[in-house]
Amino acid sequence: MADIELKRLKASEVILKASRLARLVGHTELAEFLGFERNGYPTDGSAEHWIGRAGRWADIEKKTFYTSSIAKVEARVESAQQAVDAMRGGGNYSGEYALLASRNHDERILQSSTVVGTWAGICGQVVAVVYDVITEIYHELLFSELQASLFADTQKKVDGSLSAASGSALQKIERISDRLRDGDPESVSQALTTCRRLIDSSADYVFPARDELYTIGDEVNLKVGPQQVLNRLQAHTHVCGASKSRRDRLRRTLSDLYARCSTGTHAEVSIDEARFIFLQTYIALGEILTLSAPYPSPDTAPSSRTSPDSM
Repeated sequence: MADIELKRLKASEVILKASRLARLVGHTELAEFLGFERNGYPTDGSAEHWIGRAGRWADIEKKTFYTSSIAKVEARVESAQQAVDAMRGGGNYSGEYALLASRNHDERILQSSTVVGTWAGICGQVVAVVYDVITEIYHELLFSELQASLFADTQKKVDGSLSAASGSALQKIERISDRLRDGDPESVSQALTTCRRLIDSSADYVFPARDELYTIGDEVNLKVGPQQVLNRLQAHTHVCGASKSRRDRLRRTLSDLYARCSTGTHAEVSIDEARFIFLQTYIALGEILTLSAPYPSPDTAPSSRTSPDSM
């Protein structure tokens, strides 16, 4: 990009350098375009898209265009420019045909200048197309790098939280991954069962079961016994001070996932769906587990009646 922006390379050199980039990143469309520019365009009209983008139409209605490679185009620019420069040095005519000779001289300069403009315009347009595509590649790579960095940071936090929530949590994740790779119905069913157990162990960790109700606001009383896994996770998000909209979103997500994991053990679930269920479970639990530190025990947990209501 810098070579193009600072005009450090000729068009043909830009094409060669971009060809290496296209090969390294596996960009087939750019590679196709650069192949035409290096070797010339086919005359069967199969490259009309690139002909138009490169400004190579001579007469679009008649479907005529310039097929020469970018190296030949550059050579014609240089040749025509040299002719213009040479003719500008003359033009001192005298005698009977001085006016005619001068007019012919000026016409030749104009013709050569037109040729320079045509071929130089193609060079400029070709470089502009390369620049546009490379800019797209740059931003895609930049986004991918950012995305990978964000995912890696999140994964580190989530893995650490899951490891603390259950000593065998990461082993469960590994078993889920192995079973989903198998792809057979029994493995999928076992993977979904493991997902459900992962939700159970996370709930036991962040909000151990208790007999008394947990109150949210003035009206919502939640049972938080051993069987009320989702209620305990909801109570945990409330104690952590999560906003009502965030709590509701997490509650809906985990409710759907828990139900799908439960029914999935008895009904056929495709391997693709099972993978997405696992990924969504991993992300949802990660968000909950990283909200705040868990309670050491039920006795030290904040009182359900005195918990601040963030609704």
